[in-house]
Amino acid sequence: MLNLGHTFGHMLETATTYDSNRLIHGEAVAIGIILAHQFSEKLNLISPTVTQRIEAHFQTVGLPTQLQDIPGKLPDAETLMTFIAQDKKVSQNNLTFILTRGLGQSFIAKNVSPNAVLTFLKQKLGKPN
Repeated sequence: MLNLGHTFGHMLETATTYDSNRLIHGEAVAIGIILAHQFSEKLNLISPTVTQRIEAHFQTVGLPTQLQDIPGKLPDAETLMTFIAQDKKVSQNNLTFILTRGLGQSFIAKNVSPNAVLTFLKQKLGKPN
């Protein structure tokens, strides 16, 4: 699906104030794709080997794959959640993500738990729950 990685990617673009010296759109989407796969892992939709395969490919072609690859400081998880809430796929405060059940098996996940996303972002940022 075309939007795989874009919810997290747009969150990152907003977090970096669209500063192309820090992150360009394709890099944001690359990290977003990895985050979407890692979040799918957290929801027990895929095994870590799927994410590892994609991450290895992205690294081979020189794309960033982790939040730590973004220069400068990122906002906290709560602030990142406010950026996600601005996503065009949010309807009536319900979060929608494009997640995956495997390679080439993306799907629209509606009514994703904001608490699950917040906990995930805190973990990715290295913060305790």
